[in-house]
Amino acid sequence: MQSTEEAHDMRDHDVRELKDVMKDVQKTLHGVDKTVAIHSKEFESIKTIKETVVTNRESTKSAHHRIDEVERDMRKGFEEIQAQQKEQFDDFKKLVEASNASHDKNFEKMRTFGWKVFFLFAAPFAAGVVGFFWFVFNKGIGLK
Repeated sequence: MQSTEEAHDMRDHDVRELKDVMKDVQKTLHGVDKTVAIHSKEFESIKTIKETVVTNRESTKSAHHRIDEVERDMRKGFEEIQAQQKEQFDDFKKLVEASNASHDKNFEKMRTFGWKVFFLFAAPFAAGVVGFFWFVFNKGIGLK
């Protein structure tokens, strides 16, 4: 009987060892489960971050495209404004030059008219003064 008892004790001992090993395996599996859950969350976080990065990259490309488009539109607008201002300046310059030419022409006409008026009135006056002096000095005033 002793051998059956020993076999039974040995069997109980083996069963206890197996239970202990199973508990250790369960603890290890539970730890692995926690690690897998943590890593799954981390992978989900990484996946979310990657999606965010991709979305941000696309948004950045779109924003750069819009910025480039706005910059082109602004440059085009500035060039149009510069062209209009240059055209207005050229028109104003032509107007000023025409006005100056007109004023110069009018000044020359007035100067010519002034000389004509001067000679019209000054020539007879000068002739009268010369005649008067000639008369006075040649014939005398006649006061004798």
